[in-house]
Amino acid sequence: MSALFHIAVIDDDEAVLDSLRLYFARQNIETSCFASAKEFLAAIEGGQRFDCIVSDVRMPGMSGLDLVHRLKSGGLAASVILITGHGDVDMAVAAIKVGAFDFIEKPFDEARLLASIHNAIEKNQQPEIDAAELERLRSRFMTLSARQRQVMELAVAGLSNKEIGSQLKISPKTVENHRAWVMERIGARNIAELVRIAMKVQGMPPD
Repeated sequence: MSALFHIAVIDDDEAVLDSLRLYFARQNIETSCFASAKEFLAAIEGGQRFDCIVSDVRMPGMSGLDLVHRLKSGGLAASVILITGHGDVDMAVAAIKVGAFDFIEKPFDEARLLASIHNAIEKNQQPEIDAAELERLRSRFMTLSARQRQVMELAVAGLSNKEIGSQLKISPKTVENHRAWVMERIGARNIAELVRIAMKVQGMPPD
């Protein structure tokens, strides 16, 4: 049976590469593993092409964020999903703003990563968001209260619940409740998706 698609996994941790290689093989996905961004770029320059790229953020030499910059400036169409063991909200927001499709913290659920890969590949096969869908998203944003919009804007800027609460003088629990409502109303499954949707509505291109 031929593979469903071909992905690249970049991580300087050999155990992570081995684990994902075995997992994706069971899912009938062809996987090429690289220990550094430099090795991956050499493969790209040699003519290899991938349907999706999964890369660690913190690696010796070129980081995952730098790699996304490099690939986007080179016009590579494949989506990039970043993974890290040292992630925080600031890094998640930065990853999406430079053009990453998703951001997943280690230790991650392999099924969650697989779902993100499928979503990334599906998105690449679809046309850009049309005017009607954009208007629907804007309408959803308009239903948010002033406080909910404040919380959303600060979350999209990379602030944690505690930092948002301190700035707005409300409890972190209240912030959490507002964020949950915003994400449900907007239709975002995680902060990465919320940032991406907000960028579309606000007309903000990746950096």
